[in-house]
This record gives sequence, structure tokens and C-alpha cells, in this order.
Amino acid sequence: MWFVFTSALFLYASPSIANLPPIRVAMLSFEDQAGFQGKWQLSRDVPRLLGMHLDNVPGILVVSSDSLSNVQSRDQNASRSGRLWRSIAERLGADVLIRGNVRKFGVRRTVAGDPNTLGYKSYTHSVWLDEIELIDGKSGSILSTLNVKKDSVERPMEFNLFGKPSSQDREFRALLSAEFASDKFYGLTFGRHVRVVFDDLSGDIADSLLTRDSFVLPEDAKVLAVDGDQIYLNVGAGDMIRRGDIFPIIENDNRVGIIRVEEIIGQHLSKAVIMERKSPIKMGLSLGKRLLPGKPKN
Repeated sequence: MWFVFTSALFLYASPSIANLPPIRVAMLSFEDQAGFQGKWQLSRDVPRLLGMHLDNVPGILVVSSDSLSNVQSRDQNASRSGRLWRSIAERLGADVLIRGNVRKFGVRRTVAGDPNTLGYKSYTHSVWLDEIELIDGKSGSILSTLNVKKDSVERPMEFNLFGKPSSQDREFRALLSAEFASDKFYGLTFGRHVRVVFDDLSGDIADSLLTRDSFVLPEDAKVLAVDGDQIYLNVGAGDMIRRGDIFPIIENDNRVGIIRVEEIIGQHLSKAVIMERKSPIKMGLSLGKRLLPGKPKN
């Protein structure tokens, strides 16, 4: 089940009774360059499977595939630009769009000798996805780009006598009829390889969107100005701040509010909206450690 959420403005709410809103992610179609000869539609199936993995990550919600199909069918002839990404994200209610390329996806069989008499075979299970772009839905800019290329090779310690099919041969043929991401699919060696690769890839995407281990908030990060429910901060692109980042506002070592970055204006300037406050937020107050989406506020 895929969901869409809308951020809300909470005034003077208790930070201990609610969770921070998750990041809304929409999976766009991938470009299929793998040339798989079975029934799978990798341009659709691969991002859908990746979305299923991401939907299990706390702090991430994935947009409905039905809504996504409707949007992309209207935009399929448009040029891929920041304006287009912003338009798609707005219609889907997404914070981040994900797209990429499928370079290899399947099993390659290598045969040595005459397979009809005495032959040797090896099987290479390959998943290669590249140019996986995480696109900011507000600006249309690329937040980060990921790649994954993992092979698993089986070399049965036996020769094939008189062309008798081995268990690997039967699995090789079964791929052509197995429904993508079905129980039968995951019962095959290639399916188990795919599960491991997608677990790792979804973890890398989550790290990029949520934890961002390299991110360190400057010690002098503070509020520059307050304009109603909007505030301006002295941190921006040069400080690795991203739209959607959530920070507590600190006064005398106490949390007095929570803000969400809405726009990156410059290298050391951004605009945020007040999500919650227990007392007035004033110019000069400090920012606390970034809060992770989907986690308790307390």
C-alpha cells in the first residue's frame, strides 16, 4: 500500500505525542536497456519493486503507483527538465522523485565444450542499475545519484553428460515464466540475489535521504528573521541543508519549536516554516540537531 501525506502546521502542540512527517517519494519509470527476453517489464517492475523496499523504511512513504501512471502518461512526450520534475512532484504530492536506468537484469549462461555430449556451464546473476537520481520535488534539482552493479556467479562442480539439464538449467528456463517478484521468483537463485541487492540499494537511498552521515550542522546555525509562520536561517546549500530538513529551535537549552526547511535561497540562507512552537520563536535562537522524518519528536 502506497501513501501520500500533507504537512500541517501545528501551533503549541506537545512534541511528545506525534511523529515527524515522513518524506514522500515517487518512483518514476526506469529506462530499460537490459534486453530481458521474458515477460517482465523492467522499466515498470524494477522501480515498483524498489518502491516496495523503500516503503518499509521508517521515515519514507511511497506515492501510489496508480497516481504515478496517470501523471506519467500525460508527460511522456515532455522534455526531462527541472520544470517537468517540479510539475510531476506537485501533482503527486511528492518531496522526492526517483528515476534511473536498468543496464543488466537477469542470468547469463556460459557454456564450454559441446553441451550435447560433455559440457561445462557457469551462470552469472547480474543486477546493474545506474544513474539512479534522487530529485528534489520542489526545485527539480538532483540531490544525489546512486549506482549498483552486483554479480553472483554459480559454477556447478559437475559436467553435463549428454546434455542432461541441471538444476541451474531448469532455473534458467524458469525465469522466462516466473512472475516478477512472486514467490516463485524469490524461490530462484536470481530472485534471492535481487532481494539482497534491493535491500542494500534501498538502504543506500534511505541513508542519502534520511541519515546523511556526512551532514554536520554549523555551530552558529540560527534564526535570522521571523515573518509570521515563516523564518529565515543562516544556513543553506553550502552547509548541505536540504528542503524538507527538520530542526528544533533551541532557547536556553530548551526546545521551543520545530521548523521544516521549505526553500534553499543561497549558500548560507534558507527559508523554513514553523511546524510547532511552545513559545515565540525569535531572531537569534539556535538550531538543534536535525530530526529524522518518521521518528518521535521527543
